[in-house]
Amino acid sequence: MRWISNNWPRLAYIYLPLLIVTVDAVVLVSERLQPETEKAIRLVRESTSRKENFTVQQYLYSTVYHDKKKGESVEINGWRASAPSDPDMPMKVEFSYSDATGDHTAVWRADVKGGEVAPDNEAAGNLSWH
Repeated sequence: MRWISNNWPRLAYIYLPLLIVTVDAVVLVSERLQPETEKAIRLVRESTSRKENFTVQQYLYSTVYHDKKKGESVEINGWRASAPSDPDMPMKVEFSYSDATGDHTAVWRADVKGGEVAPDNEAAGNLSWH
């Protein structure tokens, strides 16, 4: 304990900033190494939903995932992305689930390079702000 009290400036001004820089570097490298499909799914998940101040993922948790936790018959297939044959075209991202009313698949177009997301069908339009 005495060592900490004697060396607090070294801890505060050298080791703590070094730790923060190291953690930031690890996060940046790990994001850069992600496949394009994972980046597209993350882009859609973090896009704005139709509910104010909610992302699409937060909106799904407050609706679909919440219904499943309540014990309703909900089968969540999850997220899937497929890369187009032309790398300049937006990627297709889907979220699918089924409930008592049937199967539901929301489809978005995600431009990873431009950071843009657009709903591609009615189900995605009902989840996203457009």
